[in-house]
Amino acid sequence: MSNPVSNDPDEARSAALDRIAAAERAIEQLLASVRSSTAELQAELGHVRLSVIEMHGHAISKLTPLTEPPVGGDAPEGASEGARLVALDLIGRGISTEQAKERLRETFPEVDADAVLRAVGATPAA
Repeated sequence: MSNPVSNDPDEARSAALDRIAAAERAIEQLLASVRSSTAELQAELGHVRLSVIEMHGHAISKLTPLTEPPVGGDAPEGASEGARLVALDLIGRGISTEQAKERLRETFPEVDADAVLRAVGATPAA
């Protein structure tokens, strides 16, 4: 049920001001709720990021250079394909290009790490 409109200008003005004040309070409550939820989500994201970084560091510490190409035996094309797969995995996990290049050189010494990273789109063509 709506309030009847008053013919008295002072009452109408007062009623309008009350509605404005109520709307402002509602907006402030909504903003406070959004700020609180945003802070909670940002904190959760921080915890998740830290967990991912810790897991990544743990996984990297367990990696060792391969002594043999993982695919294709001694065939150069097998090493190149393996290097491309490893490069995609490293870049996909957020490893920097320089770190990926270093890992590729350690693991696939017979493969041009720069060329592999260019082939997978991790670095621009020269």
